[in-house]
Amino acid sequence: MKKTKKLNNREVAAFCSQLSLLLPAGITPFDGVSLMTQDTSSKEGKALLSDIENSLRDGYTLHEALDSTHVFPEYVVSMILLGEESGNLDIIMKKLTEYYEQQCVISDSIKNAIRYPFIMVCLMLLILAVLLTKILPIFNQVFIQLGSELTGVSKRLMNIGYAIQSISGFFIVLLIIIVIIAFFLWKNPKGHAWGRHILHTNRFTRGFYLGVSYSRFAGALSMITAGGIDIFKGLELAGRLIDNELMDKKIKICHTALSGGGYLYEAIKEAGIFRAQHQRMLQIGYRTGNSEIVLDKISKNYEDDTLLRIQKILGAIEPTLVIAFSLIVGLILLSVIMPLIGIMSSIG
Repeated sequence: MKKTKKLNNREVAAFCSQLSLLLPAGITPFDGVSLMTQDTSSKEGKALLSDIENSLRDGYTLHEALDSTHVFPEYVVSMILLGEESGNLDIIMKKLTEYYEQQCVISDSIKNAIRYPFIMVCLMLLILAVLLTKILPIFNQVFIQLGSELTGVSKRLMNIGYAIQSISGFFIVLLIIIVIIAFFLWKNPKGHAWGRHILHTNRFTRGFYLGVSYSRFAGALSMITAGGIDIFKGLELAGRLIDNELMDKKIKICHTALSGGGYLYEAIKEAGIFRAQHQRMLQIGYRTGNSEIVLDKISKNYEDDTLLRIQKILGAIEPTLVIAFSLIVGLILLSVIMPLIGIMSSIG
């Protein structure tokens, strides 16, 4: 069956990685894709590679063959086109591999940072719901048998449990509706764009996503420099790749500054892209002819900074959630056990 959805970062990285190993050995794109088709065990992957192989056999260039499948990112197709035109296709494929492998690491870390606390919160809420709706009524029966009943905080908590039970059906339906709406918003381009807008402009998250954009921007510039690609075309491609509103404005300022005849590092400084130390590194890199190496280092620095932030967030969230949950459960149990101990002492 022909693949119809866009390839993810990991699949793009795997494709580019294999070609980046074959092209420097003098193997043509057609022969390289043929070898990849033979080595692929996945039916879906084999069908996709066969389509590319057939297009190459019919005389299409590599970027045209990839574009005809409609599953490769526009950025990859454009970079391969520029690589073919400049004669640096092998370098471009290597840089694309490095870039998409880097994005896999960042994307996985961001997903884990969101997924882990979400799962923990859901489990904690489930346990609290069981405590309030199942455990507290059992304790209440014990108190009744002892000639008393739950009072104070414990009684109010039990009433909350009864309320949860009475609206549980409505709550489940509401939750399903929210999940369905969220799913369609995420799948819908406008909904997806709205979610990105909130994350990229919110003062609590924009710094984090701007750091991710800086890493991608530096990686894209490194590719452009290595491939001998025109900087104006490269900035246009970088803007499509990054997809961040704040970064788009900075790239436009950078483009305008370059149009005035300035150097790239001067335009980047004027646009406020990168921290001051990285702007200085880039300036030295351009003066010494090592701009590609410097851009790679800058990209890696921002990647490491992003991963460090995620680790700090996870490191702070985990103990906070555990402590909060332990305190809540402890208070609930104490509100029941302390009166029960008092009753048992009076009976004794």
